[in-house]
Amino acid sequence: MLWKERGMTLVEVLVTLLLSSLIIVLISTTIMISMKYNIAESKKTQMQQEANYIITDIQRIHRQYSCYEIIENEVDEEWIIKDCINNKNISIYNSYPFAIKLSESGKIYTKRNVNDESESLYNAKYPLTVTVSLNSNPSLKVDIKSLIFRYEDS
Repeated sequence: MLWKERGMTLVEVLVTLLLSSLIIVLISTTIMISMKYNIAESKKTQMQQEANYIITDIQRIHRQYSCYEIIENEVDEEWIIKDCINNKNISIYNSYPFAIKLSESGKIYTKRNVNDESESLYNAKYPLTVTVSLNSNPSLKVDIKSLIFRYEDS
């Protein structure tokens, strides 16, 4: 007697279900890994932009002011740049999701003969390293080194 087969057997359905599940798991894992990588890279890009903004602002200050002071305020987790002559705040850096570190703090004299103290501390070139890291993940950080200078006034 000949049997006519109609439909699929239980074994065939289970094998098809298993193969489909494996393919779906592989695709979803790939998507999740790429999303995590994308999030990490966008955070790094934000940190680089923050560091570049700070360097650009300090370059402007270095060229515009004859003396300024970089002060770290650890209580408020911010950096303050003050004009040494007028004792006014020029800039304040505090980006909440990021932790910002500058390589140097203290007075910086960009012109000669501002006062007697300035002659020994005068330096038209100022090496600066800006480190920006995430408060939530300190291992993810960006270091940008720059040499900030101004041309000598004649």
